[in-house]
Amino acid sequence: MNAVNQANKTPSRPARVSDHAVHQRRRRLAGAGLLALAAVVVWAVASIGGGGDSNPQNGGFAARLASVGGTGPGSLFATQAKLDRAAVSTTYKQTPYIVKAGGQRRAVALTFDDGPSEYTPQYLKILNQMGAAATFFTVGGQYSTFGPTAKRAHSDGYVVADHTWSHPQMPSLGTAEQSSEIDRTASAITGLGLPSPQLYRPPYGAYDQTTLDALKKRKMLLVLWDVDTEDWRKPGVDAIKQAVFTQVQPGSIILMHDGGGDRTETLAALPDIIRGLRERGYQLVTVPRLLAEDPPRGGDLPPAPIGGA
Repeated sequence: MNAVNQANKTPSRPARVSDHAVHQRRRRLAGAGLLALAAVVVWAVASIGGGGDSNPQNGGFAARLASVGGTGPGSLFATQAKLDRAAVSTTYKQTPYIVKAGGQRRAVALTFDDGPSEYTPQYLKILNQMGAAATFFTVGGQYSTFGPTAKRAHSDGYVVADHTWSHPQMPSLGTAEQSSEIDRTASAITGLGLPSPQLYRPPYGAYDQTTLDALKKRKMLLVLWDVDTEDWRKPGVDAIKQAVFTQVQPGSIILMHDGGGDRTETLAALPDIIRGLRERGYQLVTVPRLLAEDPPRGGDLPPAPIGGA
């Protein structure tokens, strides 16, 4: 007997609300509560923005979400991470590699290669203080010494990705060797309790069809760059900054390094790079968030394999 008929039969008693209606009402209340919680968290995140940047949209939002609400299941950080992973999967279905995003928004991604290293904690300190997002392409062979640093980068809200185990020229290796370089680092990352990496960057930007085939089996996206600071050459702090400012455009992926050599120049340049990009109206995001907010346009192709460090 439905609620209307029951109400007509026994008008002296209130109509019984169906289980479905109760469930729907509870869902609406829960949704309202979640929105209220989200609003409170966003306000709190905005209020603690580093480096004078109180706008949660100006980069570092994931890191600040993590600092306020944690990174556990059900947290807002975990929810955003799930959406970001979905964006990478969607991009991979369209193209196996990217150089930059679509260029429809003034958002860019800072990326750092060859860590974790003794310099990485200093990078994390600057990024945390200034509320800037970043993606770290890590070398698995470094994990025996600096694994805790990679774990800290993830817990601080940054993306930890795969940059091979020993930093070889991938086209010089056969199928088994290339697969091992990718898989050993992925295992080192997950061995720390971090998410399985979806992003891969080839050392020196060099790859071949064997590389792409290996990534296809693993559903990993190859990530290159369109802004090269050439900081590995140690050209000087000003040269590193100018390399960013003269090349950057909406959707750029910016290449720098946090390992593989002396990185004091890059460290010295980083605060001014972050400030300068923001002064130019750029939002700093991780690579997955860049793909979510500004998907690559069809027809964008990577350059030929290029040198680097």
